[in-house]
Amino acid sequence: MPVSSATAPCLLVNPRSFSASRAGLARQAAALARAQGIEVIRAADATEISAAVDLFLDRRQRTVFILSGDGTVQAVADRLVSLPAEVPRPQLLVLGGGRSNVTAGELGGRGDVLSKLETALRRWRDDAVLGVEVRHVLRVEQPPAPARHGFFLAAGLIDHAIRACHRHRENGTGTLRGGAAGTAWSLLKLATPVVLGARELPLDELEVEVPGHEAPAKPVRLLIATTLQKRQGFFDPFAERGLGTVRFTGVAARGMSFWARLPWLATGRFTPSMDAGRGYMSGRCDSLLVQKLSTYTLDGEEFEADPARPIAIRRGPPLTFLTL
Repeated sequence: MPVSSATAPCLLVNPRSFSASRAGLARQAAALARAQGIEVIRAADATEISAAVDLFLDRRQRTVFILSGDGTVQAVADRLVSLPAEVPRPQLLVLGGGRSNVTAGELGGRGDVLSKLETALRRWRDDAVLGVEVRHVLRVEQPPAPARHGFFLAAGLIDHAIRACHRHRENGTGTLRGGAAGTAWSLLKLATPVVLGARELPLDELEVEVPGHEAPAKPVRLLIATTLQKRQGFFDPFAERGLGTVRFTGVAARGMSFWARLPWLATGRFTPSMDAGRGYMSGRCDSLLVQKLSTYTLDGEEFEADPARPIAIRRGPPLTFLTL
């Protein structure tokens, strides 16, 4: 029986996202959806993503499946939560079509995405229940600029590394640039001279204030914050201290002291010695205030800031996600 475009889910595909562009994944996903009578919307850049969201809103779309990388999810989320609270927002099912797929990993959408899409379509056809989870976005504010929203913010060292990976992929061709090994290779090239003391990275030296948490005496040179709550494999670089929806870690430690503790930091195994006195702060909170920040990445997308003005990072509005 025919269903309205608002009642049926639709599939938003970014064919330029890393995994979606490999081995015909975007094409196969689109064919799978169309075979079930599901509309497929292709959105490969900011203009097309914005137009797709406008379409969802105009027809009061209830459910949207997204096959893309974190950046596309960030753009959709930012647009949705910027609307007045009374405007209905669709439920989102996120399938990892990018490189890191951090948001999809949080919501069960990483792995065999074609199988997951097929399962989601079958459950919809059978009127079966999908899991539902609510996640708040991270809200980044530096007035008078409009607030930005996403799920994972990186500044300092991590921001620098992400940008280096982007430049590495863009400035050439071949497996060690555009392939799966490209990220590891670019990080190795970046880290080796730094670890050996042959190079000093030009990082922002941040002042970070978090209510209820002691700040390091020296400038913070690595800062991450997220509203995602689940461990991403072994990666979970946050201490379970304090209360709040926002998880954060700031590091002022440098040199071999930092690199020696990096495995513990990355896996969330904060030892008693990893305290503010030695340059570490980490835990949960409702908001952070950051001074002297010039650049950051939000879900892998690059943004600039004014280091002369403070930036507030806090919990933003909620979105509803479907899970398998």
